[in-house]
Amino acid sequence: MRRLFCSTLACLCLMVFGTRLEIAQSAAPQAEISADLGSCSALITVTGTAAKPIYAAKITARVQYGPFGVKKLDLEAFTGVDGQVKLTHLPETLKRPMTIHIIKDDKEETVDFDPAVRCHATFGVQLH
Repeated sequence: MRRLFCSTLACLCLMVFGTRLEIAQSAAPQAEISADLGSCSALITVTGTAAKPIYAAKITARVQYGPFGVKKLDLEAFTGVDGQVKLTHLPETLKRPMTIHIIKDDKEETVDFDPAVRCHATFGVQLH
C-alpha cells in the first residue's frame, strides 16, 4: 500500500511540475531592445515561406535623431522563438524614416518605419 501511495504521489508531482515547465517555456519573454529616445515602438514578426516563425533572425536599424539627424544610434537584436522582436522607446520624430533590416542566412528584407505616420507600428516580414 505504501509503494502504491509513493508511486501515485510521484506521478502527481511529475504531472504538476511538468505542466508548470511547459507553461514557463511557452511564456518565454519577447525579444526586445530599447533606444531610450522616445515613446514609439516597432514590433517585427519574421516568418518563413511556410508562415512559421523564424528564430534568431538578425534585426538591425540605425536611428538618426537630433538636430539635422547628426546623432546616430545603431540597434541590433535577434528574434525570439516566436519570430518577434520589439524595438522600443524610439523617437517620435525623425528627419527621415528609419530603415529596419531583417537578415537570416542569405535572405534579407527591409521595412521603413516613420514614427510621424505610425508611432506604434507592427510589421509582418516573410523571408523567401
